[in-house]
Amino acid sequence: MLAPLKPSGPRNSWLAYAALYCDPLGYLTRAARKHGDAVHLKIGRKSDFLLNHPDLVRAALLDQENLRRCVNRPLRRVLGTGLLTCRSEQHGKQRALLQPMFTRERIVALGDIMVGQIAHWADRWRDGAIVDMAEEMTSLSISIIAKTLFNVDFSSKLPESRDALVTILQATRFKNLALTSKQIEKLSLPFHRRFARAAEKLDAEIRAMIAERRKDGCEGPDLLSTMVRLQKQSRGGVTEQNIRDQIVTFFSVGHETTATGLMWTCYLLSENPAVAAKLYREVDHVLSDRLPSGQDCERLRYTRMVFAESMRLYPPIWLMTRRAVRDTKINGFTIRSGSYVHLSPFVMHRDPRYFPEPERFDPERWTPEAVAARPKFSYFPFGGGSLQCIGESFAWMQGVLTIATLARRWQMRLVPGHRIELDPHITLRSRYGMPMKLERRN
Repeated sequence: MLAPLKPSGPRNSWLAYAALYCDPLGYLTRAARKHGDAVHLKIGRKSDFLLNHPDLVRAALLDQENLRRCVNRPLRRVLGTGLLTCRSEQHGKQRALLQPMFTRERIVALGDIMVGQIAHWADRWRDGAIVDMAEEMTSLSISIIAKTLFNVDFSSKLPESRDALVTILQATRFKNLALTSKQIEKLSLPFHRRFARAAEKLDAEIRAMIAERRKDGCEGPDLLSTMVRLQKQSRGGVTEQNIRDQIVTFFSVGHETTATGLMWTCYLLSENPAVAAKLYREVDHVLSDRLPSGQDCERLRYTRMVFAESMRLYPPIWLMTRRAVRDTKINGFTIRSGSYVHLSPFVMHRDPRYFPEPERFDPERWTPEAVAARPKFSYFPFGGGSLQCIGESFAWMQGVLTIATLARRWQMRLVPGHRIELDPHITLRSRYGMPMKLERRN
């Protein structure tokens, strides 16, 4: 049991906030190591808290009554009131409406569609070519989301749609958040104009998809058809705006997390040839000369361990923030209404108490015995509680099948001398991309 805490924190909070702005990952890590399981940042009457213990993370993620999820202003404007941004009282209703699309049976059935998209993508690659794996995994993930959830072929529109999504997600870069305040966002700055154009383009694409599905028929099992069908039947209070907000949410955020995780997995396999060799052996043994299917995921155990370890070192969602809507207590200390509570998977996943030699890439941390020996909320790449990512099973399936499908034919090596620097957006990206040389496996 965790003893009651009285959080400490830096004495000069203004300097602390400046350090947080300049180097959020480094600052949060140093603050946790220096001040312990709870860090208190106080500026005037306002307070922020950084929680760094599984029991505290659990308490914060499970308290939906007093702590609400925060989404930055520009992204909230684009997403509307979809599953990621709606208030807690609406979240349960929306989740219940969408949950049938994410049952285990449905996800397994979608696996074959995923593999078709992945194999088609890999057929474009050429031995010896250099590609930016950040762009490749982003485009691939968009095409998978479009085909599996919406039954739409986005191949002809992919470059433009990807560019619009990237521009929108640029607004989630930590250092850009100053440009998104109520006062500054009213200014006609180049950043704001690019963002507005990208948001308008994405909105037009989504509304055109909805109109086409309504016109051509909506009998399919995909998410877009299901929601259009519910609207026609006047069930669940579904409106066109509801459909638009959910589709934009899954497009904008759904593709980004898995794409980021896969990019870092390619990098880590390039840097750890012994792990890559073991992965290739499993893929060759399980699949032989055939493509994988959704049913193969349970047999690709080491492949899943590789993906899990990648998301430990480089969690796509590196920071989760909650806002206290009323005074609440966690482990004996009071979080005042209006305060912000920060939970960082990046910090927790590198805590040596739970992951010895935390900087080392070691998929063996994910054997059933090793997992059972650790506190549950020492690892939380998809959040937890009632706000846990509804697409978690989808993301695991996509991650494992992408790694296995690509590993059948290809190995990727980082271009020598390329600089790797972390870039915290809504996901943890690579500032200078991820150029890799493709080598066909014999």
